[in-house]
Amino acid sequence: MRLRNHTNGVSTTRRQVLAVSGTVFLTSVAGCNTILKPVRDATSDVALEEVNVFNMADRQIEGSIEVVDPAGDTALEKTFDLEHEQDQNSGGVFGATGEYAVSVELTNTAIEGNSQANKTVAIDDTDKERIGVVCNTNEEYEPIVIRVGTTPKDFLQVAN
Repeated sequence: MRLRNHTNGVSTTRRQVLAVSGTVFLTSVAGCNTILKPVRDATSDVALEEVNVFNMADRQIEGSIEVVDPAGDTALEKTFDLEHEQDQNSGGVFGATGEYAVSVELTNTAIEGNSQANKTVAIDDTDKERIGVVCNTNEEYEPIVIRVGTTPKDFLQVAN
């Protein structure tokens, strides 16, 4: 199919029109990935390590976390001081699959009357699974939630 320009008699093929239109379209959306990236980062690009503490409470929290591995050895013993929506991540904790005992204790503060939590969790895949501790003030969940997950969404859903 040929299109004729009535002003100067030059003809344009349909293929040329589509090529120009496609180029204009691709050029106009080329930067959209960088515009959408911050939204995606908020849910999927949170850097998870083997053990993660998330402060989703409406205040600053201080405390400590201890993780005991399946052999009964202390794999992690660490303090934290986190502002609202801050997190602390620790690697090098998992040595083997099995049951890990997690203990969290808040100092100088309590969330909904609770200042500590203990839970034994099973880690079946040390490459994919992570331990998350979420301190929050969402009434649907416990004030200090300890769980196993593989993505940030697994942990942060208890705070939303």
